[in-house]
Amino acid sequence: MSTVLQQSKPTQSKANRTKEIKEGFLAAVPLIIGYLPVAFTFGLIAKQADIDVVNTLSFSALVYAGASQFMGLSMYLAGVSFFQIYIATFILNFRNFVMSLSFNHQFKTLPFWDRVYLSITLTDENFAVTTLGKKNSKTSYSSTYLITLHTIAYITWISGTILGVIFSKLIPKIISESMGISLYAMFIGLLTPAIRTNWRACLIVLVSMLLNFFFSTILTQGWSLILSSILASFLAIGLMRGDSKE
Repeated sequence: MSTVLQQSKPTQSKANRTKEIKEGFLAAVPLIIGYLPVAFTFGLIAKQADIDVVNTLSFSALVYAGASQFMGLSMYLAGVSFFQIYIATFILNFRNFVMSLSFNHQFKTLPFWDRVYLSITLTDENFAVTTLGKKNSKTSYSSTYLITLHTIAYITWISGTILGVIFSKLIPKIISESMGISLYAMFIGLLTPAIRTNWRACLIVLVSMLLNFFFSTILTQGWSLILSSILASFLAIGLMRGDSKE
């Protein structure tokens, strides 16, 4: 009898693991749909801007942040120094420190090295999927589920970049340059719901635009973006603090 129970435990564990992998894949489907066109566009533009394949793929593999990659690419093509690009991308991605701390706090029961990997591959999108899903579900997520979700999203981003590089020779440059608007469309899609329901968010966006326009008349593109981002962030801290009290 004990032998039968011992054999059933690994079988049940394997079945649960397979189920968790399947659920992680299904949760990643929206990310696949969203990541592929944006990553494709980045690979396309980077390759047609005469950036070699290794640097293009390294950009996606190491930075792994759509907004930062497009911003860094546009600043590089505009002749901005690497120092300014580093500072600008650091400021833009500083929220990842906060997200990682929040993520590790919510999933502190997971193994340490699993949390390290999940923190490295954490993005705005999979953070939203896991945290919102955790609030709406009483069951806790396993390492297998989360690692599957994060890994598929990461592979999708790299694959989209590779496809963009491959098809860069087949698509006319004028079309690929127009595809860069997909990033702005994504930003608008993210901003619109917040602006429509929160006047403070709308004010922060307008102030950051005006600051960037003003600084761009006296400073380089890189420094104007850095200063406007910092000042707008301080404004957001003050305004959003009042919003939370309400």
